[in-house]
Amino acid sequence: MLNEDALRDSIRLLVSNVIQEEIAKSGSAAPIGSAAPASGAAPSTGATPTVGAVAEALPASPVPAADSSEFVPDATALTMQETFWVPNAHDEEGYRKMKRFTSGRLGIWRAGPRPLSRAYVRVKADHAAAQNAVWSDVDERVIEELKMVKLESRSDDKAEYLKNPPTGKRLSDASIEVVKNNTQAGKQVQIVFSDGLSSSAIERNAKDVLPALEQGLKSLGISYADRPFFVKNGRVASMEEIGELTAVDVVIMLTGERPGLNSQASMGAYLAYKPTVGMEESRRTVISNIHALGTPPVEAGAQIAELAQSMIKHKMSGVDLKLV
Repeated sequence: MLNEDALRDSIRLLVSNVIQEEIAKSGSAAPIGSAAPASGAAPSTGATPTVGAVAEALPASPVPAADSSEFVPDATALTMQETFWVPNAHDEEGYRKMKRFTSGRLGIWRAGPRPLSRAYVRVKADHAAAQNAVWSDVDERVIEELKMVKLESRSDDKAEYLKNPPTGKRLSDASIEVVKNNTQAGKQVQIVFSDGLSSSAIERNAKDVLPALEQGLKSLGISYADRPFFVKNGRVASMEEIGELTAVDVVIMLTGERPGLNSQASMGAYLAYKPTVGMEESRRTVISNIHALGTPPVEAGAQIAELAQSMIKHKMSGVDLKLV
């Protein structure tokens, strides 16, 4: 085996030979170390050049000037339905037609046994967006614009909300008092929003679904509280406590659903007739996938209003309502 000194010398010689070849290709006939020394420098001894000397002998690579107009393109600018990277597809038109019905990662091609670099970057970008949807808070401007009454669950922060789910199912003591002070007696419906597992879902959909829902309830002759509640770090079950405190007929909870790689802003609507703390899950009725590429928020608002009307009429919700 080579000792450390011998190995170092071998590497130096190898690098020196590579540099000599590069210089020869560039048209320079002078070998490394044969150039006249600079003023005051020691003459060349003919020894093997050091790594530093070899590096200095490398021809400079041109560095393009920075262009302020250049930017990194947004990997998520196109939807998966619009993304198609299969070269020379046998039936591209048919392939694209199929893609219109799913947001699955079809037609992203490959490079040998691995995905294309741009396909890999897209997965990483979508994953980052999903994480951001979970960990971020809903923009305060959205809450203020929609005139929501702010509440908080018993979760101290997002980390506890995720690690200790029961804390998100109940309201803090201070929030219980806020609900009592903002309850409108005699109303049939109370609308509630919650960030849930996707703050992005509330930010993107609340402005469209709330007016449609309120208009639908009004047209059906159903009374509702003027201001919706917003539960920070709240889970679906927090609607049960709100139902008991407000004594309304129906509580409508609109919350961010668990994000995926194809839908980071999906909202779910949970409705229950006279909900009570600890009630069975089967008493809830759900409309899921409310977002631009799923059930449009405006359309969902109308559906939710009709469901609330059916619950009030039959005095039930969940599985029981489906059996009517």
